[in-house]
Amino acid sequence: MSMELMVKAMKTKVGNPLRKLVLIKLADNANDVGECWPSYQHIADQCEIGRSTVKVHIRELEKCGLLRREFRRKGELNQSNLFHLSLNSGSGAALPGAGDNPGGGAGAAPRTSHSFEPVKEPVKEPVAKAPSRKKSKAEKFDPLTAKPTNVSATAWADWCQHRKEIRKSLTATTCARQAKTLAGHPDADAVINQSISNGWTGLFPEKVVAGGRTVGNGPDFYDQSWRTDTSDDL
Repeated sequence: MSMELMVKAMKTKVGNPLRKLVLIKLADNANDVGECWPSYQHIADQCEIGRSTVKVHIRELEKCGLLRREFRRKGELNQSNLFHLSLNSGSGAALPGAGDNPGGGAGAAPRTSHSFEPVKEPVKEPVAKAPSRKKSKAEKFDPLTAKPTNVSATAWADWCQHRKEIRKSLTATTCARQAKTLAGHPDADAVINQSISNGWTGLFPEKVVAGGRTVGNGPDFYDQSWRTDTSDDL
């Protein structure tokens, strides 16, 4: 744990309480040179939020220049990402380039982590299922196949995972209605990210203007016009 980074994380303005919590958790795991490698699931468990929500906030922190991710893989084993925190200049600080070495040379302090979960995640081999004699059932609907045309694949995958985690899995009818809701919006990804960040089950494009800027801090529950999105009722 780096107390200096913890203090800096507490003072850094990130614009969202859950995003601040994720940043503080990373600072809690980081060593004195700002490196840590907790898994997404470990961060989600510690912060008591969904794994997809953690991924959204880490991408936003990376856009703000507060951290840099280093993707790691060793042979057939997946390893958790290595995060480099950059809190020296506060919110929006420029990150070190790919050629920089935030950890120093050979004499730099060793990398240490205070997370207790294993950092290596073995790749699970698929197990062949025995052929069934029963008649095959109708294929289960996959919401990933119903991505709206103006939404990126990453944002839509995060939205499908978020709805699954809160036990409100998307149906074909819901996907069709939400595609209609997002149609024509200049920044549909920002609409989805706003709902994931706040733990909402619906999409509210009227709360996000062009450029991803949000209007207000949350939904107005007295605004009956929101009932045009009935995804929560499914």
